[in-house]
Amino acid sequence: NLCWYGSLYGLPDRVLFACEKGIALAPKDELPYFRDSRGVARAMMGDAKGAIADFEAFVQWSKDKDDKAKRQRWIESLRRAPDRNPFTPEDIKELTE
Repeated sequence: NLCWYGSLYGLPDRVLFACEKGIALAPKDELPYFRDSRGVARAMMGDAKGAIADFEAFVQWSKDKDDKAKRQRWIESLRRAPDRNPFTPEDIKELTE
């Protein structure tokens, strides 16, 4: 939660340690959730390559059509403009509710 919400509230550089710690300690069946959160932090910090890798792992694992489509949109946005934040204000609002 610290990784996810800290990133979405604009502090990805201050919570990345929590993202990494979560990944290190996550049970295998929950790892994609932690990678998804780290992907948000990485994208917001300008690490497009790392964010894409995390979102792709989530897309491959998830069975939720809407979640997969959203991450795929972020991946495409990061590929088109790797130096730009892929999250719209609507995304941020939805993800923090």
